[in-house]
Order: sequence, then structure tokens, then C-alpha cells
Amino acid sequence: MNRVFIERFGVCSAFGENLASHVKALESEVQNAPISKISIKEGADEYELPYYRAKTDFDAFLKQIGKIHENTALFIGSSSLGIELNEKEYALSGIKTLGYDTQIPKICEKLNIKSYNRYLFCTACTSSANALIYAAKMIKKGIIKNALVLGIEVSNKLSLYGFMSLGLLSKHAILPFDKRRDGIVLGEGYGFVLLSNEKSEWEFMGGESQNDIASITSPSTDGKTLSNVIAKTLKNAKLSPKQIDLIKLHATASDSNDISENAGVCKIFKSTQTVALKGYMGHTLGACGVCELSFLLGALEKGIVPKSVGFSQKDELFGISPTVKNELWNGSYVLLNYLAFGGNTTSILIKKNKS
Repeated sequence: MNRVFIERFGVCSAFGENLASHVKALESEVQNAPISKISIKEGADEYELPYYRAKTDFDAFLKQIGKIHENTALFIGSSSLGIELNEKEYALSGIKTLGYDTQIPKICEKLNIKSYNRYLFCTACTSSANALIYAAKMIKKGIIKNALVLGIEVSNKLSLYGFMSLGLLSKHAILPFDKRRDGIVLGEGYGFVLLSNEKSEWEFMGGESQNDIASITSPSTDGKTLSNVIAKTLKNAKLSPKQIDLIKLHATASDSNDISENAGVCKIFKSTQTVALKGYMGHTLGACGVCELSFLLGALEKGIVPKSVGFSQKDELFGISPTVKNELWNGSYVLLNYLAFGGNTTSILIKKNKS
């Protein structure tokens, strides 16, 4: 079996137009991403919701990826790919189907990708995390040599009103794992990770995914599904919980999600350092797997575990306390969690190879 490495990566969100700007802002401790407001109408009522808008658009972001091999396989993780374009067309001329199939060829043309290995993952908030796992599996088995994994989340009304209808959106701010948390704040985000079997600083060790069937809208609060996924991820990598140096929490600040994640993590770990990243860019839904991974790796390359923006008051019912300030990091293994609407639960494992 081939080993899988992360050749390069990048991200664009409300916190920065590229990875370098994300890290620079983090180092400068400018840790408040600009939050926009979106006007919402519900019958006679009108109010504003906080929203994280990306610093640039997706087409401009694609230029950051740089030159890649034309036979690179393409994996896309998104919960809303092309939906915003359908909405614009509908507003102008009524129903007109654009669909995912029109977007992927355009992306391949812009990036000069000739390979017909093209895959789309739509598993809600785990979409691009699952895309990473399957891309890595194909490289390990020798089916492909290179994979570009994209996470894409563009502002659209379907996502916004869908989460709003379920009462999951905060009207104030995202407060992950905080006692005062009252819901999700959505955000745009684009990220990329280029995987190959060429040795590099970061190694993709693998990951696992399993469905939580407790409810279509929220995970079981006992955290059993997540703990099973984490345990299997560690077993496959032949690691013990004590060897994990950092856990990136999904931490949406929705009540049941944070309760479930706390329970699942605490079944496996006792005192491992944890960090929550959605306070920087909002919840980028299907893109968060790649966006949060890229941002975190950029920070860790500088020896920084980021402050968990929005967390300050610990919930006494939780065993987890995310970071409250930038902290030094010199570890090796990082576990990243993702919990999706619909029950899909995913963890991925990254290793920093010491020089």
C-alpha cells in the first residue's frame, strides 16, 4: 500500500483571501473575522443574521492552486455546489436546471485537468472530509497517483433558509462549546488539498466515516457514533489515544451537536488539547473538511494552535475546554472531527513528519 502525503493546500474565507493572509492575521492576533449581515424576511418580520462572506470569489480562488498534473484526479466536497447559480437563473427566468454536471467540467477546464477520475461528495458537513478519505484510499491502492480535493461553499438561500427553518442559526455570534452558545453562523469558504505519494511534511494517515441514525437533524447525544469512528481511525493507524497531540473539534455551537461531540471525544480521550475553528470563518458546511484542515495546517507549520474564537465560558456539563489563546505546538498527530446534518460522522488523521 502506498503512503499518502499532503503536497500543498490553501484556503479562502472571511478570515483571509489565501492561506498566507490567514496565518498572518493569526500571528498578529487579529482574530476577529469581519462578519456581514444578511437581511431575512419572514412574513411581516424582517431582521438580520450574521454571516461570514469569503474575501474573494471561487474563480479567483482557483488561481491560487497553481499548476497541477493534467492527470490529477478531482474530488469535490460541497453541500451546495451550483445552487447559487440555479437561484440566480430562477430569479431571472424561472426554472432552469444547471446541476452539478455543468460545474465540474468548468472547474476542470480552468485547472487544465484532463483526467476523467472526477468525483463529487455531498454528505452535508462531512462532504470534503469524506472526499479526502476516498482520494487517499485510491492513492494507497495505486488507482491514482495525484488527487486534488476541493471544498466549496458559496452563499445561497437554500442553505440559509433551511438551517433557519430548523431554528439552528444564531442571531448573534458563533460560540463553540461555550455555555452561552445559541446556534450556528454560516459562512462561505473554498479550500484545496493536493494529495500524492510524494513524501512531504504532512502525511494523510486515513480516516473513517459512519452514519448516526438517531435523527435526521441531529446526532445522538451519547456520542457513540463519533467514539466508534475515532476508535476505528486510531486502530487502523495503530495508534493509542495518548499519541494524539491535538483534536480539531467540529464545534458548530448548536446544542445537540456540541453535546454529542463532547460525549464522543470524552469516551476516548482524557486530556488531549482541543481547538475549534468556526469562529474564524463560520460554518462552511460541505467545505469545512478541507477549509479547516488547510487553515489548521498553516497555523501548525508556524508552531501555533489557534485560539478558539467565541469560546470563553466553559459549560460545566462538558469535559472539553477548547483553546482560549494561541498556544505553542510541536506535536505529531492531529485528529479532525466532522459531524453532518443527516447523521454522517467522520474523523481524519494527519501526521507531521519530523525533519
